[in-house]
Amino acid sequence: MTDTEPANPDDHWGPTRRPRGRTRALTPEQLALADDLHTRALALRVASEDGLSIREAVNLAAVQLGMEPPTSGSEQP
Repeated sequence: MTDTEPANPDDHWGPTRRPRGRTRALTPEQLALADDLHTRALALRVASEDGLSIREAVNLAAVQLGMEPPTSGSEQP
């Protein structure tokens, strides 16, 4: 087992980032913001009755965090 695999194979919410040392160096503030965005997006997907896509969940989480302005559902980047 590598250090990026979850200890429990049924735990599909395990680590999603590569371990430190093999990633670009992020500041502690950037890491905290990324972790918050990830946590919010996962929570939104789980709570979604319509089954949000990953992209939709991340976009909504970013809006909630005030990182980007809200857009209508018809606009695609």
